[in-house]
Amino acid sequence: MSNNLKESYNTYKKAYLKLLNFIEEDDKTETNQTAIIHAYEYTFELWWRTVQKYLEYIGSVQDYGPSATIKNAFQYGLIDDGQTWMDMLRDRNLTSHTYKEDIANEIYTRIITKHINALKKFNR
Repeated sequence: MSNNLKESYNTYKKAYLKLLNFIEEDDKTETNQTAIIHAYEYTFELWWRTVQKYLEYIGSVQDYGPSATIKNAFQYGLIDDGQTWMDMLRDRNLTSHTYKEDIANEIYTRIITKHINALKKFNR
């Protein structure tokens, strides 16, 4: 495995553990909600870039970008529920480009109830 891939995975894993810690220590304040959303954005970004590097490493990249990486990860059995990960991408995109409090609240709830479970399953 290339050093670049190992480094990418290690960076992703640190971000994932930080997100997990934020969720476990969440006291439901607006500050923590914001921290969780931002940690999720960062973690998800690192996840798909790391998976894309892995797919490149094994010679299985057909297309590039987060959507294509999710489709390829599903095709190659790295994830078992492609729709969940597409939903996670949608939420990451919404939090990155939308500044509406009601949408942020909905996404925060999905992060702590659904998205973190998909990330946990991936990390087993």
